[in-house]
Amino acid sequence: MTSIERILAVCAGKTPDRVPILLASREFGTCQAGMKLSEAYTQPDRYVDSQLSLLEKFDLDGVYDIACTPAVDELLGATLEFPLDDSPRVLPGISSASDLARLPKIDPRTEGRGPYLLEVVRRLKLSVGDSVPVIAWASSPFRTASMLRGVADFYRDIKRDPGFAKALLDAVYGPCTDYGKALVDAGADIVFSSNPGANMQCISRKQYEEFSHPYTREMFGEIKKHGAKAILFHTCGKWDDRLDLVVSENIDIIHCDRVDITAFKERHAGSAVLMGNLRSVEVLLQGSEESVRFATEECLSQGMAGGRYILSADCLLAKDTPAANVRIMADTVLSKGLYYQGDDKA
Repeated sequence: MTSIERILAVCAGKTPDRVPILLASREFGTCQAGMKLSEAYTQPDRYVDSQLSLLEKFDLDGVYDIACTPAVDELLGATLEFPLDDSPRVLPGISSASDLARLPKIDPRTEGRGPYLLEVVRRLKLSVGDSVPVIAWASSPFRTASMLRGVADFYRDIKRDPGFAKALLDAVYGPCTDYGKALVDAGADIVFSSNPGANMQCISRKQYEEFSHPYTREMFGEIKKHGAKAILFHTCGKWDDRLDLVVSENIDIIHCDRVDITAFKERHAGSAVLMGNLRSVEVLLQGSEESVRFATEECLSQGMAGGRYILSADCLLAKDTPAANVRIMADTVLSKGLYYQGDDKA
């Protein structure tokens, strides 16, 4: 099977030849290539090469764009700061309800950092062809609204001025969705998103249901109708009390942070593929080679039965993760994560 066949088989509830491997690898890839993350924004070919190198070295089943770059937020008025070797920082651009009327009409295909990021996606797709999925990030409306307003102020708006919070969500919905569609047009097979500020440690289930759920569901539905082969959603923090809502948001793959694999699959495997749950820090970054092998085998033992599982770290792979640990993880999947070989099913 090719990597894209493997991923799509899992999404369709079919049995692939082996468990797929995906790693959110932006920083790890650039570090392995001897780059600073800031260089990814000026040297597209080097960034693309860093992702292609990971495919070859670690038998991964997908490449990632320069994920989590808030290009839409910047076009709508946020200010981005780019540290030398870290994720962009977002400074809010909306201080009051009157600012909503001044939000510009934007086209992320032609303005700001959009064209550059879309070109990276095009180059990735041109490099991997039809056999490997390109995975590209689009911000959810809740995330963009909270970045534009400032997280703490947006939480206060939800409580004290819900009309303003919803007006802001309505205003950013279109640009977020348009950028997701542009990613598909540029060659992204899988659009992935994240919403770390909407977990149960930040807002209640009721608030999630009112201020995040309907916007995300509609956005992902539109992007799938536009041609995305799958939607991948990453959770950060605890989401236990709202996973039933999340898996109903036109999501195909849910990349979970610290979830019980067995319990998730018992409840939600019919609705979404589980991706995870190898500890990115305690195991892959800090663990011994033997602990990596053991933890990978544990994830496989819990996730393989019935399919619908992709092995991954539980979050972004740390840039300083030992390459030997990632290789051991991959070797363990290639030996222990097989459903069948060739035409002989197990």
